[in-house]
Amino acid sequence: MASKPVSLSHLLLLTLFLATIQLSEQLEFSQSQTLLKVQQLLGYPSALGTLSSTTDFCNIEPTSYLTLVCYEDSLTQLHVVGNNEYNPLPQNFSSDTLFATLGTLSSLKVISLVSLGLWGNLPESIAQMSSLEILNITSNHFSGAIPSQLSLLRNLQSVVLDDNNFNGEVSNWVGSLQGLAMLSMRNNWLSGSLPTSLNALHTLRVLDLSNNQLSGELPHLKNLPNLQVLNLENNTFGPHFPSLPTKLVSLVLRNNSFRLSVPSNLSSFYLLQRLDLSLNGFVGPFPPSLLSLPSINYLDISSNKFTGMLLNNLSCNDDLHFVNLSSNLLKGELPTCLEPKTRVVLYARNCLSNKNQDQHPSDFCSNEALAVTIITHQQKHKRTTSKAIIVSSMGGLVGGVLIVGVVILVVSRVHKKQVVKIPSKSTLEHAISQEHNEDEVKTTTRSIMEHIIKRVPDKRAVETLTRSIKEHVMSRVNSKRVVRASTRSIIEHVSSANTAKLLNDARYISETMKMGASLPAYRTFALEELKEATNNFDESSFISEGPRGQIYKGVLSDGMQIAIRGLKMRKKHGPQTYMHHVEMISKLRHSHLVSALGHAFESNQDDSSVNNVFLIFEFVPNKSLRSCVSGSSGEKLSWTQRITAAIGVVKGIQFLHTGIVPGLYSNNLKITDILLDNNHNVKISSYNLPLSAENKRMISNGTSPGFKGNVQARIKDEDKNDVYDIGVILLEIILGRPIMFHNEVGTLKDLLQVSIKTDDIARRSIVDPAVHKECSDESLMTMMEICVRCLSGDPTERPSVEDILWNLQFAAQVQNSWRRDSSDHSYSPAPSSRET
Repeated sequence: MASKPVSLSHLLLLTLFLATIQLSEQLEFSQSQTLLKVQQLLGYPSALGTLSSTTDFCNIEPTSYLTLVCYEDSLTQLHVVGNNEYNPLPQNFSSDTLFATLGTLSSLKVISLVSLGLWGNLPESIAQMSSLEILNITSNHFSGAIPSQLSLLRNLQSVVLDDNNFNGEVSNWVGSLQGLAMLSMRNNWLSGSLPTSLNALHTLRVLDLSNNQLSGELPHLKNLPNLQVLNLENNTFGPHFPSLPTKLVSLVLRNNSFRLSVPSNLSSFYLLQRLDLSLNGFVGPFPPSLLSLPSINYLDISSNKFTGMLLNNLSCNDDLHFVNLSSNLLKGELPTCLEPKTRVVLYARNCLSNKNQDQHPSDFCSNEALAVTIITHQQKHKRTTSKAIIVSSMGGLVGGVLIVGVVILVVSRVHKKQVVKIPSKSTLEHAISQEHNEDEVKTTTRSIMEHIIKRVPDKRAVETLTRSIKEHVMSRVNSKRVVRASTRSIIEHVSSANTAKLLNDARYISETMKMGASLPAYRTFALEELKEATNNFDESSFISEGPRGQIYKGVLSDGMQIAIRGLKMRKKHGPQTYMHHVEMISKLRHSHLVSALGHAFESNQDDSSVNNVFLIFEFVPNKSLRSCVSGSSGEKLSWTQRITAAIGVVKGIQFLHTGIVPGLYSNNLKITDILLDNNHNVKISSYNLPLSAENKRMISNGTSPGFKGNVQARIKDEDKNDVYDIGVILLEIILGRPIMFHNEVGTLKDLLQVSIKTDDIARRSIVDPAVHKECSDESLMTMMEICVRCLSGDPTERPSVEDILWNLQFAAQVQNSWRRDSSDHSYSPAPSSRET
């Protein structure tokens, strides 16, 4: 049978089909070559290692380091996140060449180059990327001015330039990006004022310019109907409050130079959830209606000069979880709606009648408000104003000194009454246990006032100070605070500005000393007792050996399990040389520490010098926090349990910093050193023991390494090392993956930082799959944000331990509320669902 002739139309179709295949192959090959060129320009980072092993880049499995997205075989998205290996870029690296190469990918809509160590200027050649919609170059070293050529990219929807070294001004060209929804340039060196052209960005939803050097009046932003997030923290904007759209969800103006009053229409921002006006100079009445905004859940107006009278019948939004009214000039009563323990409410240093947090006397707020008014509106009375300010300043300074003086005298009296009972070395255990009547306090106060009354030129100020001191001392005595003799020597060498912190630390110590109450009393063990407990330190009792000595497990005659840490002393000294260390170790008793139970010395028979020191601790089964959050097998903690564990870790570190004097810092905290008992209670098993440092460098003058020098300077520097370690632990808790190498931390931190700004689904995609469905969005955001802050490269930007603790407790609170709400709204008939 003869074959049918092929028609011309069929030939044309076949030719077109083959040409299409060839063009597709050429296009794919061209894009592959471009990606390999990018890999070369970046110095072959391991994040791009998979590009060398395949040409089918559109089907590369996405990772946290590399994600490629294609549409019809054309590359549309390129996400590269450095894995923090700190590989240096080639010496001939050129940002201009890099972006010119990327510009050949004509279909590229999204480019994200994060934490790759890129440097130089953001080149003008970026204008070639005409299809670009999202640009993210966070956490690099780009410098210089932001190029005006960005204005040529008319399709841009998101520009993220965070954590670089860009400088110069934000120019007028930014207003030409008519489709822009997100503009984030935080943590740079931008300066000058903002251009009025920002008014033209009608599609803008997020504007984050925090942590720059921007200044001046803000342009009117009222005409940006879609603006939801405005963060201008840590600049010098002001003094007038900006004109803003009413649909804002988050407004952060913290730490700027706003000096005048807030507008009345702020009370009409019905979508506002977060409002932070702290650390400015706002004056005038505080609008109580802010407490009852329909969506408000976070309100911080601290460290301003807001005035006004609060009433106990004011209403609050039920979702308001955090309120900070501290350091203003408010009078009256704390509203009843702020009293429930489900809220975190701070209101110290006002003139409120509530005494649970320190308050100024009522006259203080009246005088300060008058001084503010004179400065603002009546400059011609400058002399009178200056006098008011001088009296106020002297009152604050002398008041601080007086409070310390009164506390010292009261403590002195108690010590005189009990001098026979109290050994001179027992400084931390002694508490004020006797009630002091008001007459005694009056006498004490009066005796001090007679010494300083000549230094205060204003009689009214003297009366105010007297009343304030009396109230302060009465509250301290009645609460039976623990007072240490050593505190006095510290107080004598610090300024009055630190008085409040020292008093607060003393109050904290009195609470933490109770935390070891369930343990047996600390005592000296006989060496024979330890040998019996360990079968003469038999190999079967050996647990581990590390830089801090050998550790054995033992069982005492009463059945109690103990852990024994043996330290071999390099230099031989008598037992008395080590007693100052032992005294401190005896205070290491807290519910979140593997606590000290006692000690023993092994001495030479000839000269009684110490060869070994044995420290005895409570024994906790070796079940580490890592095994419960990122282990490959076994039980995994729930999200709520993880937050609780994190809180326990931070409370343990807080005790090490402030629960003993001097505090223990730089504890080299690791997640493998965090143990869990049978009730999932956290115990820190390894910390900076004085005798461990002694073993490295013998100090014979009674001062251990790390404890010399200025106390405040040491605390300022060393507590931030522990904060960083807390951040690494939080990172592993959130992601559920073991962090084995230090160079992983920066990459994972950047991953969290980017995900914070994404939507809920994308954010949960990086969370441990074991818990990502059970955590509320707000608790997850809170955990991520505080984790990123802890891991800041600049120690001064890391939060305090107290700040971390508050955030974790807030995360636990909102998580519990979310779980209750989820349970209330669950209508599934399945019993297991209702139980959940």
